[in-house]
Amino acid sequence: MSEFHIVEARPRTDWVYDSLHALEIIVTTELLGEDQSVGADWSRANYSSEVTSLKGMLLALPGQAPAEAVTGRFGLPEAPDEPAEVLGAVEFGLPTRDNLHLMDDVYIQVRPQARRVGIGTALWHEARRIAADRGRSALIAWSHHLAGATSLPERVEPSTGVGHLPLDRGSLFAQSLGLQLAQVERESRLVLPVDPGLLATLRAEAEARALPAYDLVSWTGPTPEEHLGRVAEMNRTLSTDAPTGDLEWQEEDWDGERVRAMDELAHRTGYSVNTLAIHAESGEAAGYTLIHVHNAYPHRPEQWNTAVAAAHRGRRLGLLIKSMNLGQLAAANPGARYVVTWNAGENNHMLGINTRLGFRLHSVHGAWKV
Repeated sequence: MSEFHIVEARPRTDWVYDSLHALEIIVTTELLGEDQSVGADWSRANYSSEVTSLKGMLLALPGQAPAEAVTGRFGLPEAPDEPAEVLGAVEFGLPTRDNLHLMDDVYIQVRPQARRVGIGTALWHEARRIAADRGRSALIAWSHHLAGATSLPERVEPSTGVGHLPLDRGSLFAQSLGLQLAQVERESRLVLPVDPGLLATLRAEAEARALPAYDLVSWTGPTPEEHLGRVAEMNRTLSTDAPTGDLEWQEEDWDGERVRAMDELAHRTGYSVNTLAIHAESGEAAGYTLIHVHNAYPHRPEQWNTAVAAAHRGRRLGLLIKSMNLGQLAAANPGARYVVTWNAGENNHMLGINTRLGFRLHSVHGAWKV
């Protein structure tokens, strides 16, 4: 397939989400050994919500662009109304509330039979053009690699010096585009069910340090109204305190309305299990953790945010809220097979907690910058 053209997807063009999902199944199975795709319904919901970020999806389609195609908001022909073969795709986000210098979450996928004809490079150049048109000076792109591949003799290391990626096809492609590896992130997995005795032991250890100074509250579903501000503060804390390597990440602007909007998006196609630690004397948020369950693949819940406020560290709150939340997950979703989580390679404290809970390394992911 030597002739192709690039179009931009519109949120109302429904077929693109099923086609993207089919492409993701192929690519994630190839890279990670199994289907790790995002559900089509989640993509539909995600692209229809632009409260804090403009969402972009560009598709490479066979042949030449029709002369009568309507131009979209990114300056490209809009995707046709009728389904077409998708040879490749690039997705990205343009934050609109904070990090206005950034194009984030750039991710390129190309069908195996359509590679080596310039599709991935063409998609990248269009993303770069859009970033420049929107005044974005920094880009963050991602690559995925099975953990076993890191044993290959040739490797690439981030500027932080922590972790490494194999010098495989994905790394070579990123380097050919002029990208620099800024951070290595680890995906770890916890096989379920966790031994209740282990959870009880870890929870008791943490409670001995944290109680009675802190109150713990858990819920399944959207954030209760009385905790919106606390969860917002925890998300802001995460944006400043989580290690970001050599990435140009700035503090995020969070309030209760943003939490409500994110909850609304997340709960269209799934549900969340949450635990919040509150300092009993002041009433301020001290720690928070969230596991999300997608309706499309409830067997593999995802550990999303975990944060502990700086003033409340050293009291085993991270271990306490995570062990409590895993107990809540077991009650809400007893059929889940494993939990996945992602941590920066230099986040030794959180990695230590996860290891004690039983998480084990499964894959590594590269955060590349330009």
